Amino acid sequence: MQFATRRAYLILLAAFVCFPLVGCGGGAKSIVRGRVVAGTVGQAVSVSPKDERLQEDGLPEMEVVVMSKGGSASQGRGVYARATTDEMGDFELVFPGGTFPSDVVTIQTSGEGVFTARSTTYMPTQGGSLLCIVIPRPGYVRPEQNRDPEK
Repeated sequence: MQFATRRAYLILLAAFVCFPLVGCGGGAKSIVRGRVVAGTVGQAVSVSPKDERLQEDGLPEMEVVVMSKGGSASQGRGVYARATTDEMGDFELVFPGGTFPSDVVTIQTSGEGVFTARSTTYMPTQGGSLLCIVIPRPGYVRPEQNRDPEK
């Protein structure tokens, strides 16, 4: 009987030790794409990739941070992912395997010439996009975008 108990303990221990390795290994990641645009309200919303607002001129060099509710971007506390927009205002948030948030998150969008926007929302479901809207500061001039794909 003592042998059976020890064997069961070792099987349970092996399952406990191996599960995180299987769950975290393999390099799987989730990617959420989105765009930062100017608007009259500072917020982040999940939208369909066909949403017309994703076709608006985006804002370059904006930082998008996804963090747990109550997290702090400046202190790095509770941050799931962060990205900076490209010259067209587009970004990709990369979530390493197992870190994609399914609960409510806070999304902070900031950059030069705009008011920092913070909103609490859910992340887009598979196939969805994230639209971040920021309010430009008075006097802000949007940089000219290079729409020629060869330049």
